[in-house]
Amino acid sequence: MKKTICLILSLVAFHFLFAQTDDPIPPPLTAPWEVVEVSQLPGPIPYPVIKQNDVMWSMYIWREMDLREKRNQALYFPIEPQGNFRNLAQLIIDAIDMYNPDNEDALPIYTDENCNIKVPRADIKNVLVNVRKIKKYDPDTGEYTHEEDLDEPLTASQVMYYRLKEVWFFDKNRGELSVRILSIEPFFEYERDAEGLSADDVVAPKVKRRLGFIKYDDLRPYLAQQLYFTPRNTAMRITFDDVLTWKRYFSSYIIAWSNEHDREIQDYIKNPRDQRLESERILNEIRNYESELWEY
Repeated sequence: MKKTICLILSLVAFHFLFAQTDDPIPPPLTAPWEVVEVSQLPGPIPYPVIKQNDVMWSMYIWREMDLREKRNQALYFPIEPQGNFRNLAQLIIDAIDMYNPDNEDALPIYTDENCNIKVPRADIKNVLVNVRKIKKYDPDTGEYTHEEDLDEPLTASQVMYYRLKEVWFFDKNRGELSVRILSIEPFFEYERDAEGLSADDVVAPKVKRRLGFIKYDDLRPYLAQQLYFTPRNTAMRITFDDVLTWKRYFSSYIIAWSNEHDREIQDYIKNPRDQRLESERILNEIRNYESELWEY
């Protein structure tokens, strides 16, 4: 009799134990405050109105921003999206929306530096896909039969650096030196297909491929909706637009500037070390322009 009672009590306890697991499990608490969704962030802060008559000096600058530098790693990581965080390249690829050619509101890509000629939406997928040749062999004889094209979508982790076109100008009405980013050009970098290597190649050389020119003003609404990861203070809600547009928290170096010869620094200086020194010289020349205006 005692064994029967114990068996019944065990079955009842077993039933209640599994009955409790049917209840929905509440989500884990991440913070004791209300978290604002990324979609609720305000749009980009508008630029101050600049009149042409107030611009007394200007210069165009071309920069290269290498994501392998330590200061730029927050723009490269995370490689895979984690929650609300994405890297800059993933944000751009998602905004382009290559798998939806009918999306006319997607971020446009241009073929020219002045952002006048758009890449047709039907050709967007060709820009972001690497076509690789695959050799096919007969499964019975092992003889080569034909080649097939394998489409490999380029990933955000393969974007290793960007080129920026900027304009620096002095506004006499506000009395300060300002800068505006005009366009941004991502560059993919990946290893060449093994079929194209020679016997002398010890390490597979890197292939560099341009994504296209993006008008920075078109990109800013997307930047303003993406949080920037700050490892030392996760409560700081700062966006990519704040980092790139206003705080300019990135490392880069000048590769060209507006000059009468229409040439880049590498065209007249071949040593990489001297190229960096020339980049610093041009930047100091721009900064000194503002300070020299206030000297008496």
